[in-house]
Amino acid sequence: MPRPQKLPHLVPRQPKTQLGLSMQKLRMVSGWTAKATAEAFGCHPSHISRIEHGGTPSRALVLFYDETFQGDGLLLSLLEVTEHAAEQDRRRAGGHRPEIKLAVPGDASTFVDDTIAHGTLMTPGQLFVKTWRVRNSGIVPWRSRRLERQGPLTGPGLITSVRYYDVPDTDPGSIAAISAPLKAPTYDVASIAYFKMVDSDGALCFPDRYQLGLDVLVLVRGQLPDKTPPPEPATDG
Repeated sequence: MPRPQKLPHLVPRQPKTQLGLSMQKLRMVSGWTAKATAEAFGCHPSHISRIEHGGTPSRALVLFYDETFQGDGLLLSLLEVTEHAAEQDRRRAGGHRPEIKLAVPGDASTFVDDTIAHGTLMTPGQLFVKTWRVRNSGIVPWRSRRLERQGPLTGPGLITSVRYYDVPDTDPGSIAAISAPLKAPTYDVASIAYFKMVDSDGALCFPDRYQLGLDVLVLVRGQLPDKTPPPEPATDG
């Protein structure tokens, strides 16, 4: 039997790891080997393996995966987050190389539930509100915190948002409901957006935990299926 596929560790400050994993999943679901993919794209299989395990892909390769394996634009939205990650880190660090920090001791968060299920169908440009509920499962009170959008705030094929959404002050053991008004992309595509909690100074609250944070994934279609039941057939009276 072949050895089970070892999934890469998701590093919060390296969203390219999530991109690589998503590329790998789409390829495997489509039944393609890394060798066949490399031959079709025109590269060495070792390059495919390196990218799928957290390497930095070219836009051309991401486009190839998205079109060949029917990513429907999802990989491109992940690429946008990846390309903007380094600049976002520098902005948080005041233009300097960001230091690797750990979460405040005793500070913890637990996801409870959310609205707008993954893959919800929407029309182009539809306005909607995503709400996450997270529990303060540590011993540190949350004060003056916000959710920060990871990556660009808008763009072709991307969910549109503002940079920050307020997190209600939340004591340990309590649940915070965080709502984010958003806008779906303006054409048919699959799009995902990520958000991480930051403190009043803009620093990540959990830089070494919780992977890429909270997310929202929608599918945009020009016309949603008509759920109106068909009329009853006429009968002779």
